[in-house]
Amino acid sequence: MNKLTVAVCDTEEGYRNRFVTYLVDHKAEEITVHAFSTLEKFLAAIGNHVFDVVLLGRGFDAAQGAVEEQGMPLLRLKDYVPEFVAEEGTYQSGTSARVADVFRYQPMDSILHEMQALMGQRVAVAAAAGRTASKLEVIGVYSPIHHEMQIPFSMIFASLLSEKRSVLYLNFMDYSGFMELFQLEGDCDMGDIILRIRNGRLHPEAFWRCVYETRGVSYIPPFHSAENLHEMTWEDYTEFLTFLEEETDFETVIIDFGDGVNDLMRMLESCSSIYCPMKQGFLFSCQLNQFLAGLAGTWEIPGASGDARPPGDVPPLLGDWEERIHVVELPYSARGIRGGTDVLRQLQWSEFGDYVRKYLTGAEG
Repeated sequence: MNKLTVAVCDTEEGYRNRFVTYLVDHKAEEITVHAFSTLEKFLAAIGNHVFDVVLLGRGFDAAQGAVEEQGMPLLRLKDYVPEFVAEEGTYQSGTSARVADVFRYQPMDSILHEMQALMGQRVAVAAAAGRTASKLEVIGVYSPIHHEMQIPFSMIFASLLSEKRSVLYLNFMDYSGFMELFQLEGDCDMGDIILRIRNGRLHPEAFWRCVYETRGVSYIPPFHSAENLHEMTWEDYTEFLTFLEEETDFETVIIDFGDGVNDLMRMLESCSSIYCPMKQGFLFSCQLNQFLAGLAGTWEIPGASGDARPPGDVPPLLGDWEERIHVVELPYSARGIRGGTDVLRQLQWSEFGDYVRKYLTGAEG
């Protein structure tokens, strides 16, 4: 993948240097940054070079016309919090849909998010060199016993995969607590995505407004309302996957499924792999067996003789499902998770994180 070229134009040396340093330290493999301190040098540069996006700060207001003439996306760095158009939620009305305003004094990753939305593409954390286009892979995670460590398992999984692939994480669970758990923020959510799909208004710029990143993992905030989750249809789901495959560079989607999803079995059928976090015990084995029987379309319960099968031992009668089901024993509880810290990092470098890494490394070969 070719690097993105970004022009940062600001007469304030301290701000300009901090911005450039951040991009060099965190995005050097994906972004080439050009810094300009004077209007004259920038105008001379754009006569011979087209940037993927231009950030205009103090002292560069006069350059806007020249930038727009060349059709380059423009992000204006403002000293005040901009007022946004209600329909789009974030873009200020102006001469072009490719022009947006952003408050200059906010975290750099927030400004990068505005850049990504403006360009209608992903500014990834993981390097994407050498990637080739391929069919979108959908990986499902569902725990028949509602294992409390399902979300931590999925996020570590997504983090590991994002080192080698472009990965999007989604959460289709009732009251998951996902945003608070990982101390995340997001103005848009899956409800906005589904609404746009139904209205025929989901385009790349609107989509990337809803995509955020945390420690290399791209995610869309879950439905704010459980009712909206329950109303999502199979048609909504398949149209969204089609959009991801045709309009984005994501190679893999990891979805945490819960019981609040309509057409759960059909959605699981769309997954190339399904990971089932489990615990040891006869009760849990009974629940797993009933789930697997329903998945296979038969109500002949494997293991109904009363013999408890150990986690990881997929019962027979599953047919083609057998290769896709991965029963994962997670002998851990959420009791040790502490708020007020970087929870994802806490999980990654805990005994639980080591356990999941070891399992997935073996599973993925």
